[in-house]
Formats: sequence, structure tokens, C-alpha cells
Amino acid sequence: MAKRKALFMICLLTVAFGLTALVAVLAEKKEKTDGLLCVNSFYPVQLLAESVAEGAEGVTVRNLTENHSGCIHDYTLTTQDMRLLSEAELFLINGGEMELFLEKAAAEYEDLEIVDTSEGYGFLEGVEHNHDHGNEAEHASESCTDPAHDHAAEVHEDACTDPAHHHDEDERDADAHADHSHAINAHIWMDIDGYLLQLSRVEEAFVKADPAQEDLYRKNAEACRAELENMKAEYEQAREALEGKETVVFHEGFVYLLNMLGIESVHCLAMDSDTQLAAGEAAEIMEECKLHGITTLFAEEAYAGSLNDTFGKELSAEVVVLDPITGYSGINTGKTGVSLYCEIMRENLECIGQAYGVR
Repeated sequence: MAKRKALFMICLLTVAFGLTALVAVLAEKKEKTDGLLCVNSFYPVQLLAESVAEGAEGVTVRNLTENHSGCIHDYTLTTQDMRLLSEAELFLINGGEMELFLEKAAAEYEDLEIVDTSEGYGFLEGVEHNHDHGNEAEHASESCTDPAHDHAAEVHEDACTDPAHHHDEDERDADAHADHSHAINAHIWMDIDGYLLQLSRVEEAFVKADPAQEDLYRKNAEACRAELENMKAEYEQAREALEGKETVVFHEGFVYLLNMLGIESVHCLAMDSDTQLAAGEAAEIMEECKLHGITTLFAEEAYAGSLNDTFGKELSAEVVVLDPITGYSGINTGKTGVSLYCEIMRENLECIGQAYGVR
């Protein structure tokens, strides 16, 4: 009898614990449903959303690709990503064809509000992203660095940007994984004017999604705008000493960054984990460096060592590390959002100045 009673009590407690867990899950789900969930495509957009939504009640801001440290040209949505998007009311993207996975998300969730934060921006020409591992064909072509040249209109004649357009499965796979080239340079956030445009898009998206807290969103956005304008003024001041210099870069975002300082990128190679620096490409870069007298090149940290081995001795050159702001940089300042962005951009400016002997 005692054993039966003990067994009954164990079963009763198990059921009680199970009900408690169920109530907690339902409460959490209800909390998510009652609030506004904003999902952002990747890190630079996340920083903007964090700042604009700071202090807003019932608003959750999530980075869809938080474990992805680089650009997301070839990112593939996971089951967890799809689940997160199914709970979101607002999806903020970088645009400029950066999110090649967008079509799948748009097709799955027709009610999801997708906001292109770079809409209306005049992108520079991009470089080829060739991910053919089987040969050493050229992985990049020289990029146009003329900020007055608007390539967006040229590109969009051929590229489908309608998220409602359903391609067949084979075409979608080809777009996401096969050899492809990105005809525009989507790294808008490395241009402070571009980031200011994105800030305005994020601000309006939150106001539209949650008009009850409009005053807060406007106030936060204005504070961000002031920080960015101050950062822009620092770059404009540094431009006086740097304008007219030439360089080679190994990240598309740095073309925008250096353009703000009047430094021309005579060659851009978009390095990533799939890029193999072909012998012909290395020789071409060396020729251009010798032709233009270039001894300062710019790359992100992951590739600086190998590039220094390739070009340092031959050219008596230095490969300077810059931060493309595509993921957590390790800067431990306690700052977040746009304030962190400005801190990284300030460090980039200091690195460039030191490389050219300008303090």
C-alpha cells in the first residue's frame, strides 16, 4: 500500500511539473505574440535596430544571422531561422541583393513586413564572387569606385528583386550556391551617408509597425543621427590630408570607406572563406601596385597575414587591418548599437591615418 501511495505521489508531481512547464511555455508564447518581434538580416542592420528600439516596451530585436561573422551573400536559412521569421512582424534587411535567401522567406511568410533599408541608394559597382573551387579562374574584377555612378538601375534591369516572384527550386539553388557574381557593391553601411539612409528606413519601419511609441523611436533615431553626423565630420576633416592617395583593398566595403577619405581603390578583390588567390590575380595586383606606387593595402584581419606573405616582401608593402563591421569585432567599450558602430569606424579612421603617416 505504501509503495502504491508513493508511486501515485510521484505520478502526481510529474503531472504537476509538466503542467507548470506547459503554462510557462504558453505564457512565453503569449508574451511574444503580444509584443513586436523585429528580426534583422545581419549585424549592421541589427546595430541600427537596437538603437532605434532602445527602451521600447514589448519590442524584441533579433539578429537572424547572429552566428555568421561575415557578409551573407551565400547564407542559407536554417530551420531555426524559419521558425524565428514565422514569429516576426518586421524583417529589416540590408538590400542591394545582399540577402539571396530573401525569396524563400518572402514565399513562406506573405504577411511578414520586409523592409529594404537601402532602398533608393546609389550603389557602386561590385566585384565578381566566383565560388568555383575546381579552377583558378579570376575571382574578381576591378570595381568601379566612382560614387557618382549609380549602378543600381543598370543591375535591376536583369536582376529580379520582387520577393513575391517564385522561381523554381533548381533556379533558387543555383542562385544561392552556384558560381555567381554580384554586380553591385551592397556594403552600404561602410558609407556613413548610406548608413544615415538606413537609419531613416529603420526609424520609419518601427514607427509604422508600432505607432504608439513613435516619439521614442524618433528621439532615439535623432540621437543616432547626431552621432553619425559627428563621425562623418571626422572623416571629412581627415580627407583633407588623405585625398588623392591610391590603394588596393581586399573587401568591397572598404571601397566605400576609403571613398569618404578621397582614397581611390584601384583594385578590389572580395576575399572570403571560399576565395582562392590565383597566381594570375596576385601578379595583376602586384603590377598595379608597382604602376601606381602603392605600398599600403587594406584587408580584414582574417586574411591580413596571408596577404602580407604574398605582397609584403615583393612590394615592400604593408597590409593594414580594417574592420568591415559584419560581426562582433571584440571591441570591449561597453557601447552598443550605433555608438559601437561609430567606435569601430573611428578605429578604422585611426588605422588609415597611421598607415599614411597622418595623425
